[in-house]
Amino acid sequence: MPISRKSIPLTTGALAVATLVVTGCGVSDAAAARPGDAKDMNTSVPVLPARFTQQKVQWTACGKDVTPDAVPGAECGWVKVPVDYAAPDGQTVKLRVSRVQAKEPGRRLGSLLYNPGGPGAGGAADVADGNWQAGEQARARYDLVGFDPRGTAGSGQIKCPDGVVQEPENPPRTEAEAAKAFADASRRAQACRKASGAVLAHMDSVSVARDLDVLRTVLGDAKLNYTGISYGTFIGQQYMKLFPRKVGRMVLDGVVNPAADIQQVARLDAKTSDDAMRRYAQDLVARGDDRLGATAEEVVRRVTGFARKLEHAPLQGTDGEKFTDATLSTYLGTAVTARESWKPLTKALVAAVHGDGAAFERFDAETAGESGGEKPTPQEEQSDENMSMSLPAVLCLDSPSAPKSPKKMLDTADAFARQSPLFGRYYAWQMIDCATWPIAPTGVAEPVKASGAAPVLLVSYTDDVQTPLQNAQAVHRQLDNSSLLVRKGQGHGAYASEDPSTCTDRAVDRYLVGGKLPDRAANCPR
Repeated sequence: MPISRKSIPLTTGALAVATLVVTGCGVSDAAAARPGDAKDMNTSVPVLPARFTQQKVQWTACGKDVTPDAVPGAECGWVKVPVDYAAPDGQTVKLRVSRVQAKEPGRRLGSLLYNPGGPGAGGAADVADGNWQAGEQARARYDLVGFDPRGTAGSGQIKCPDGVVQEPENPPRTEAEAAKAFADASRRAQACRKASGAVLAHMDSVSVARDLDVLRTVLGDAKLNYTGISYGTFIGQQYMKLFPRKVGRMVLDGVVNPAADIQQVARLDAKTSDDAMRRYAQDLVARGDDRLGATAEEVVRRVTGFARKLEHAPLQGTDGEKFTDATLSTYLGTAVTARESWKPLTKALVAAVHGDGAAFERFDAETAGESGGEKPTPQEEQSDENMSMSLPAVLCLDSPSAPKSPKKMLDTADAFARQSPLFGRYYAWQMIDCATWPIAPTGVAEPVKASGAAPVLLVSYTDDVQTPLQNAQAVHRQLDNSSLLVRKGQGHGAYASEDPSTCTDRAVDRYLVGGKLPDRAANCPR
């Protein structure tokens, strides 16, 4: 997928290349035999009525609303859950679910639920069209079940009207610009609230974790078997806090650290992008290309100096659009994380540094050609749009620590820029939606211990720009009972990926099928 040539707007919801920014939600560990058997400790959630816990899924062939390319045997259905678990007799939302039954039904172990992350990504299509199939052994023994979280894809989508205000493309630098950005973001958020209705106040990850337990019960599983990627690992951790004794075999792949608040995560995002930039520069120099500098340090220094120049003197593209320092950060933040982009990135950087305002237009054309220039399907376009709207709806309920005034945001952005001249200001201003969200957050940043939960398996690449390895290492220390499997290389989502690793897939499958964890800290060469 080519990178958009335009500067991507600063709001979290529209930031398609943003890395995951999410924090933990403060709920106490509690055991539950099934949803609503007893009130959760230190919460006011009442017993769920039987119409939720005893409902039956009416499985039918998947329609085009889920995917036009369902694999043979894929089935789809609906599961109803309360919008507000504190008021289960009130409004409800239907969750879209899909299922591909175990290849060896006589040896079936139960259901394996799957979430691809986001927030805002739906899992029903991924399972129904075979985009995610688990490992070979797990696929044989489990019914694979995908679901679209509340407010996402087929599950009662939230709505944010287009064109309420023009979103800013560049980070504000003055108090007047910051005040306008705050006012515009507030109007956008209020429009989302009005259009979406009651569900917008209940998009938090704790509610999604409760939905998971309804799904577990309805599917007839005594315990939850689950694979979550990226933000899906955060949902899994919230489930562990609520229902530790209902945790079955859980794989958390590309791990989010719930103990980090939104500002800590944004700082880590900037550092991770800086690290990727340095790796790109080191590779450039190692290949003998000195057009941007004779050493990696010189390459980074020159690109940083170019960004500062663009702040005051943007380049002009062929259609009159300005190529600013924010535009450069957008391109770099994506391109340096993918080795296949490094060669065209270098060509574009060299030309741009010498004043070519159309250099990155050609970069777009070249990377589009490498990806085949395939036009996204209507389902993919809808999924992308829904994810952009769902991001703030989830993150701003989960995340309590965004700067709350234009002055504080400016000061925070300045501090971030001192730490990371190339990326800091860009990542700092991603917090503006949560700074202006009209619904008070319900989350706190704190580690998950999940005392009493079955052992879980954490998985990470050594080089994951979206959810860095240090996240998985931190969660490994926090959890009472876990193992960490690290796959060497660059990527996001190491298990059952498009670039398969026999070592990784076999290790995860041994755990899912036989309950055998690798060593507490194990490694796969690729």
